[in-house]
Amino acid sequence: MTNAFGRIPELDLSALSPKKAFIIGTLEKEIQLSFPKRVRDTLPADYHPLIPPSKENEIPEFKYNDDTTPYAKEGREMLQMLRKKAAEDEIQTVLNTVQQQALAHGTPDPLVPSTDIYMTSILSIGSKSLSHVLSTIDRCKERLLAVGAQSELARRQIITSVVNFWSDHLGTAVNIIDKLLNYTIVTPMSVIQWTLQDRMDRGRALASLLAYELVSITMFKVTNRVRQVLRERNNMALPYEQRQQIDEALPRERQGMRDLFAAIEDAVAGVAAGAQDEMVERYEDGDQEAEMVKMWGQKWLRVWRRKAAVEEAVVGELVIGPLEEPVVLPEAVAEVEAEDDMDQVA
Repeated sequence: MTNAFGRIPELDLSALSPKKAFIIGTLEKEIQLSFPKRVRDTLPADYHPLIPPSKENEIPEFKYNDDTTPYAKEGREMLQMLRKKAAEDEIQTVLNTVQQQALAHGTPDPLVPSTDIYMTSILSIGSKSLSHVLSTIDRCKERLLAVGAQSELARRQIITSVVNFWSDHLGTAVNIIDKLLNYTIVTPMSVIQWTLQDRMDRGRALASLLAYELVSITMFKVTNRVRQVLRERNNMALPYEQRQQIDEALPRERQGMRDLFAAIEDAVAGVAAGAQDEMVERYEDGDQEAEMVKMWGQKWLRVWRRKAAVEEAVVGELVIGPLEEPVVLPEAVAEVEAEDDMDQVA
């Protein structure tokens, strides 16, 4: 809405304002469906700062081309090795070098910087299109799975690498993380923890489209999975023994879903109450910013509690009841037909 002087007042609001957050999120969605320059050209000049020129770069810069970036030399080596499909032992040699340097620098988990080099190189090679990056991820899947099994911090670094590489095109980042969930390279809990712990930024992250989309795609996959298990459990066309096995798996799947809902609630409840650890610090804009952050926490808390309640109403123990056993039909009794009198005529 433009005032009498032609200025759009909502653009002067804090990014934590629901109106400003809506504008930013809407523009991000428009860019995903079109091109940054095309979207910018359709908008008044006041909106242009929200679509910086960097968004026009379809292929992000490879950060390790900059010599000031830590491990730049090893990063470039890794990129070339993955491009020429070098042997795994050659790749491991470079990763070992990075890990040794990281230990010497006092890095708590040396797998984190080596994972960043590896994942950023994968993303750079696959930056032409989603199909390109998926093909590269598929080729490197086993090593990425092994990294996650060794270190939770390294697993979350995979998410960080994706978001940092595609920082000007966060819709692409969300799509890639969605596929990484399918590959089980990252886990639902790692996405929730990355979003609502690592990147919470004293609650400010709750106003971002990225945070809500990451949590939403993750929870949709998990809740949909539990519902699918329940449908198969109740599928009377399946053998009873198979349905029993599914029934045994259902509590595990359901508890995993509950753990995720609990993690979301724990993270946002602290923000809603203004009691999250980092929130004891002063905000740049004082009490007004603190109140807006609390408002976002309260909205998230209300939404995700409702979603949890909906799922409990569908897959909870009290709703689904015990496994239904197959109905045993009585065997048909053969009727003895009376002999035809004519058959007895000699």
